[in-house]
Parts: sequence; C-alpha cells; structure tokens
Amino acid sequence: MMWPMGDTVLEVENISKIYTRKQKSNRQRLATTLLHILLGSSGSSNSQLIDGEFYSLNKISFSLNRGEAIGVIGLNGAGKTTLLRMLAGQILPDEGEIRILGESAAMIDLTAGFQMNSTGRQNIYLRCAMLGRSQELLASTVDDIIDFTDLGDAIDAPIATYSSGMLMRLAFSIMVAMSPDVLFIDEILSVGDFQFRQKCLARIRELRERAAIVLVSHSMGDIRRFCDRVIVLQKGRLIFQGEPDIAIETYEKQKTSEQSARSLDHSEILGPQYHNSELISDLAHYWCDRDGNPVSEIRSLETLYFKATFTISGHHRNPIMGIPVWTDSGEYVTGFSTEREQFQMNIKPGEKVSVFLKVENLAFNPGVYVSNFGITDGPEFLYRGENPTLRVLPSIDRYWGLVSLPHSWHSKIE
Repeated sequence: MMWPMGDTVLEVENISKIYTRKQKSNRQRLATTLLHILLGSSGSSNSQLIDGEFYSLNKISFSLNRGEAIGVIGLNGAGKTTLLRMLAGQILPDEGEIRILGESAAMIDLTAGFQMNSTGRQNIYLRCAMLGRSQELLASTVDDIIDFTDLGDAIDAPIATYSSGMLMRLAFSIMVAMSPDVLFIDEILSVGDFQFRQKCLARIRELRERAAIVLVSHSMGDIRRFCDRVIVLQKGRLIFQGEPDIAIETYEKQKTSEQSARSLDHSEILGPQYHNSELISDLAHYWCDRDGNPVSEIRSLETLYFKATFTISGHHRNPIMGIPVWTDSGEYVTGFSTEREQFQMNIKPGEKVSVFLKVENLAFNPGVYVSNFGITDGPEFLYRGENPTLRVLPSIDRYWGLVSLPHSWHSKIE
C-alpha cells in the first residue's frame, strides 16, 4: 500500500532538555518539579536555569510527513543524540511536546539489551517481545528476519560467540522488520560489509515509501543522498532547517570555524622546528593573495599564493625551499618544492629576497590545513617553521576525500 505524501506523522513543538554538571542542581531541579506536580501548576518556571545547568536542547520545533526523511547534523555536543533519544521516548523533554501518529522504532544502541548467553534466534523472540510485537505477528515474520541477517547456522549459536558485525546484523534485521510509521536512525547506515550495507539501504528505501525517517549522521554523503530536509544544531539550538546542500554548507562552515578557533598543538604533525639564525635571518612566510596580503582562508578551486622573505648570510650550495601540507588531523596531503619545479635562484650573501608560490585551481577539499616552510642547503636544514593555519571553504556542492581533481566525462556510441 502506498501512503499519500502530506500525512503528518511526527510533530515536535518547542522541546527543550536541561542537563546539569552539579549533583546539587539535579536535586534542586527534582524538588522543583515535584512541587509543581503537587501544586498542579504548569511548571513554566522550570525553564529558568539553576547554577550548573545548561540546555542540551533549546526550543526545537519541526514536523515530518509520511514518506519524508529529515537529517540531523551538527558538531559533537550539538544535541543530536539527545534529540533522537527524546523522539524515541528514551528520555523526556523538560519543555515542549512530541506527537507521533502511529508506531515508531529506534535504531539507537542496537545491541543494547541482548542476552549474550542466548542464541540469535532466542534473542529475536526476546527483542520483539520487548518491542511489543505479538507472538502471532512474530511467527509470521521470524523466518524473514533470520533470512535477512545472512547469519546462516550461526543463528542458533550463543551471541556471545558473534563478532560485533554479526551482532549489528541481527539487531538491524529485527528493527527493520517492525514496519514502523516513524523510524529513528543513529549512525547505522554503515552497518556490516558492503553487500549487507546495500541490503540495509534497500530495505530502508522500502520503509520510506510508507514511513517517515529521522537520520542522525556524520556522513554528509548519506545525508545528501537520503534526506529531503536537514536541520543543523549548534549547542542545542536549531540554526538552520531546509535544503540538504545549504544545510551541509552551514555545517562545514561551522566545523571549520571551530577547528580554526581551537588552540591545537601541531608539533606531532609538523615535527621539530629549526632555525639557524647565523645563516638565515629577516624571516617571514605566510599564505597570501595575489598582492601579497596575508590570508587565513580561501575557497577550493581558487588560486592560492604563498610569500616568503629572508636573508641568507655566508656561502651556500643549492638552497631548496619546500612546503609540506597536512590536514588538521594529521593526514599528509602534498608538498610544494622548488626542487621539483627545478626552480633556482642566484642568492647573494646578505641580500634580502622574496619568494612567491602560486597554486592555481586549489584542489584541497574544505577543511583546516597546517604546513611548514623549510629551507635546506643540500642535506642541511637552514630553517623549518610552521606556517599560519589555512582554512579552505567549499566552492562546490559535492566532494569526497582530501582533494577534488579537475576531470571530465564523455561518451560515444559503439
């Protein structure tokens, strides 16, 4: 049966959740809540924070129709998991209201509650009973669940002998057999190997024809391909709700801004720094625009420039300059070198020189990049120092990996 679009199955209205970092505040909050219950008051004053409390979520509202999928993205600590647990009924909101029209199922902590000494088959019956499925309904679907797991004879072995991947297969197979009206998913679209993952995605697409889906994920590829709308959370607040591409761009800006703001120790990435002040002086080096003005950010596919000035004292053989570049997480991306380009300069002792690098159509994908500027004379380092951090912003809708290389496609009729 195909359900019509526009059939609202989930309504979230101004929900908030307050947490505390102090046990005293927790007791005070509980006493205040009990007092409101005893007095029969609305409890609106519960929105006033006590010392040590903070909003994990603050006045979040949205609705979802049958057949729609909405994504939830944000940095760590934004409130994504709290929101999903509230929607699934695992925790209650301190303010606001959640209305679900129909049955719901949650793919959160899928393996929680399994009986490790029982077999996979026995755990299917136990889990389905916990989810409220009748014996009659289970009897008609248990074979389908077992077939979907691809566990074979292992279904009758104690699940204590299962690998983590086998456990996820079993748990996922049980949940997708529930045929809910609203499905809540938390980072499980990568469950299992490639073949099983495609099987899971196909089943979720089937469910989507008659159910609404809320997906929390850090995979922007899954969010873009799967969701009709996306909401972006920031420290418990909803800062954007709308088209996936715009939401992802908002998230990426948020992520790179946080990375730039953090005071990170890059010493493990960049290695030891060195300066032979007797041989090289008057040093300055930085990323810049075409006029030599320092820059800290650039969009991918734009032209990037670098400038270095210095004075070398004494005689030298063959000074080589290089700039190795890493991501903020330590992945080596590439290196720029005068030796590779066979670029040589006739530098006279005591003469101050400026060197420029030009990188057209910068292929770096959005992120924060760290780098060194080094000068060697043969095997000897004259200088090795950290460059200012460079932040690359997105300029295209879709990207994968570390770089986006220029390419084209064509076709012909054979």
